[in-house]
Amino acid sequence: MNSTVIAPANLQGWTRKVHLEEVWGTVVTFEVRDDEIADDVDEAFAEAVEFCHQVDRWFSTYKLESPISALRMGFASLEQMPDVIRTVLAQCELVRDLTDGIFDPWAVKGGVDPSGYVKGWAADIATDMIVARGFTNVSVNAAGDVTCRGYQSPDQPWVVGVRHPIEAHSVVAVTEVLNAAIATSGEYERGHHVINPRTGRNEVTLTSATVVGPDGGLADALATALLIEGVEGVRWFAGMPDWSAYLIDGETAHFFGPAFQGPETAAETANVGQEL
Repeated sequence: MNSTVIAPANLQGWTRKVHLEEVWGTVVTFEVRDDEIADDVDEAFAEAVEFCHQVDRWFSTYKLESPISALRMGFASLEQMPDVIRTVLAQCELVRDLTDGIFDPWAVKGGVDPSGYVKGWAADIATDMIVARGFTNVSVNAAGDVTCRGYQSPDQPWVVGVRHPIEAHSVVAVTEVLNAAIATSGEYERGHHVINPRTGRNEVTLTSATVVGPDGGLADALATALLIEGVEGVRWFAGMPDWSAYLIDGETAHFFGPAFQGPETAAETANVGQEL
């Protein structure tokens, strides 16, 4: 079960079309909803799917022939990288500055690895590619990095749930995601894999961290950074009123921002058990 999931909802007369694609070592779910769905939806899915596979060819650290692997191994310079890789790495530098170095794709073994930004970034672009084909109500769920456009049923924004870090089939919170992205980071699915760049060791403060905002790549990166930094990372959101977070520390949840109806300047707390 993904760490962030589209909540079940009554279609209220609408219909839906879904495509599942194995890519990035996971399954990405593409979904379109409306009262009527045009026949060329499969072509729209195919275009977005091909983009996702192209992202894998660009950024996979498991493919020795990928440009990012060439950069990591010193076989090519940054100047020799495709424009898309230079653009993504420039965005990663901005996130590194924003998080005081807690998100740092350069502080990993083997060389630079922007994976913590790429999945959310790619989900945004794939979603917008489908929208550009004329489909207004779209979601792309890249194994917990979810981008939503439009509505999931008439006048109802997409409702997304944050899964319980222990009870895989329960959620601790739900929120409406309208033309935005939501990303969750935790170690309950892949085990201990998040490295604190300041120490080089696997050290996290929180059980899980969920971020909601208008940029999928930034949401993805901030969720991982918050997992390491903890509630103190709230300071990064100063001057970002459209952003929200839901942070789980054991049995306690801390939340702030409009998506979770908490104040934008300080975190509120609740017992996770009461949120189920």
